[in-house]
Amino acid sequence: MRVIIIGGGWAGTAAAIAARKAGAEVCLIEKTDMLLGCGNAGGIMRNNGRFTAAEEMIALGGGELFQLIDRIALHRNVEFPGHHHTTLYPVNTIEAHVRRLVLEMGIDVRCSTHICDVACDNNRLEGVYSDSGDLFEGDVFIETTGSAGPMGNCLKYGNGCCMCVLRCPAFGPRISITERCGGQDYQGEHHFLRRRSITTN
Repeated sequence: MRVIIIGGGWAGTAAAIAARKAGAEVCLIEKTDMLLGCGNAGGIMRNNGRFTAAEEMIALGGGELFQLIDRIALHRNVEFPGHHHTTLYPVNTIEAHVRRLVLEMGIDVRCSTHICDVACDNNRLEGVYSDSGDLFEGDVFIETTGSAGPMGNCLKYGNGCCMCVLRCPAFGPRISITERCGGQDYQGEHHFLRRRSITTN
């Protein structure tokens, strides 16, 4: 079984690890030159309800990433306003640790590879194309590109592009593989953002 994962953030990396542990051949594709995406900013884990989610994941046998974070954490079980039992990890080194883990597991990591189109046969997804024309064929495709991009989101909900960690001007905006296959992305907005867009439009 060959599993292709598009998007190398926390979700994509966790999916790649799970698929590899299940015995699949895994290719993890990330448009930027670094794994983890927004995980390279903030450096916070296990705070509030995410503490329970992390402990459940570890108990279910999927704790590799949490255990890695625990090993390199700068501070554990920190309490500060609005955040309880927080773990803080170093954002300047986390990507290298995670990349080493997935490579040691035998996961094929393709960074700086922007997926832009799909190859379908009789409504069956058979592969995805990068913007350089490379075709990645597989048996299972998992899209974990999140909701970041295109840059219009920054203009609508923020104050324009400030070259955040996703660096859309350098690596291109998010492209929905789901929509390329004829499906639809479900979009949710935080209540504050929804209220703000109503009052400013």
